[in-house]
Amino acid sequence: MKLSAEFAKSLGFGEAAKDVVSRPLLELPLLVSERALADRVDVLAASASAMAIAGHTPSMDVIAMPKRGYGPRPIGILSPVARTIYESIVGRLQPHLPKPSREQGIGAHRAFGVDEGRPSEVRIVDMDIAACYEYVDHHILADEVLMQSLDSEATRALSDLLGDLFPRAVGIPQAMSASHLLADVYLDRIERGIRRRGYEVSRFADDFRVISPDWASAHQAIELVVEEARSIGLTLADGKTRIHSVKQLQEAEAEREALLNDYRSRAADNLRSVEFVQVGYDDFELEEVDASEDEVDFEALKGIVKDWVQSDPEQRTLHATYGSRALRVLRNAPKRLPDDWLVEIVAREPPHLRNVLVYLRARQEHRKNWATVARPLALPRTSPWARVWLLRMAETLTAPKVGYRAAFDDWAQRCLVDKSEVVRAEAAWALAHSKSITAEQLGDLFVESTSITRCGVSAVAGVLDGAAPSKLGKAMRADSQLVRAAYEWGTANAG
Repeated sequence: MKLSAEFAKSLGFGEAAKDVVSRPLLELPLLVSERALADRVDVLAASASAMAIAGHTPSMDVIAMPKRGYGPRPIGILSPVARTIYESIVGRLQPHLPKPSREQGIGAHRAFGVDEGRPSEVRIVDMDIAACYEYVDHHILADEVLMQSLDSEATRALSDLLGDLFPRAVGIPQAMSASHLLADVYLDRIERGIRRRGYEVSRFADDFRVISPDWASAHQAIELVVEEARSIGLTLADGKTRIHSVKQLQEAEAEREALLNDYRSRAADNLRSVEFVQVGYDDFELEEVDASEDEVDFEALKGIVKDWVQSDPEQRTLHATYGSRALRVLRNAPKRLPDDWLVEIVAREPPHLRNVLVYLRARQEHRKNWATVARPLALPRTSPWARVWLLRMAETLTAPKVGYRAAFDDWAQRCLVDKSEVVRAEAAWALAHSKSITAEQLGDLFVESTSITRCGVSAVAGVLDGAAPSKLGKAMRADSQLVRAAYEWGTANAG
């Protein structure tokens, strides 16, 4: 990809660079290569502009993230420079693109069509596109972007960049806000086709909900969506197409609410206490004292988590729908959740690892936290996504004594030879603060690194060197202005 100097000046590299160093990819923590440039946004923006004009060939590291059910979700990680260029181009196009489908919120999407007064024969159809981002055709996307924006130069630049990342001209990076905007442009074509046939439709990302007047037209709607999706190279996800009546959806929502209310009611009864109140010289009455709202919520959600982890792991129950909420609220509970529960949550629902780690980070039981973190490390298999999150915890969990994190450091050493360079860089950063990585190991990582992680690895060198640059540190500093900025950030964070 190569941009003209005039076009490059029209792009908001500065704003995009600020976004890159402060906003993590969706579902991931902010990576060390981006954090290391937080103080030198100007250098990142200037580097992106210069490389785009000179001709930049971006690279991408793909890591697998677990998703609900089976199969991984690939997350494409770009270098800070490539991500800045990508977001700058899409940022220029954004004012002309359709309104983001996620703005309405998932709650509004799930409530669509489930209002009172609809005839009993009405049917609601829920559908989901399979692996949408992986099969976005660049030529069709370019046509849609051009029709919406009338910006031929930005459209051409976008196509060139995506073509460098995906030589087969199919696919866009996942876990990025810019990609969500492009996916909305692409999927809007399906939505328009549905509306042209007279159906009411709501879309949240790649989830469609269509209102049909009766059972027969519901099946026609499914065939229509299949046809529209196939015309742009997409297909519906197996097993995720459902036809409901309005009553069924209302009852399902009522069942979810009833579950929580039942646990809250039982918690309130269990926590209610009795006190003796003196009403005379030698006369007392019994008075019931209710627990606070927070106490009731803590007890109710704890009960839901307990029953969830003790249920059949092969069956997904309503309790699991409260998993994220429960862990968020229970961070502030006086009593810690048992480790066995936390580990079981991760084992049966791997995407919940992030929520478990955020729960631990909010707790102040430092030694227990490190003991808990050590247990997922011993699970039969962790995904690259999980390894990134676990490595990030080294900096966010306090470790008063080095021995608390010994098991973690042993595991992080093994991550230094991981297949994913992102995992390797995060492992190096995790080990730097306990001085558990050698200059030789770091030199090997730098040689193997690409522009995706080179800044992160150089930041590690800065931590190890502190105020006295080593030969390795001096060599890294000379690599580029961008790498030098990351190294200096590392030295500033050496303490």
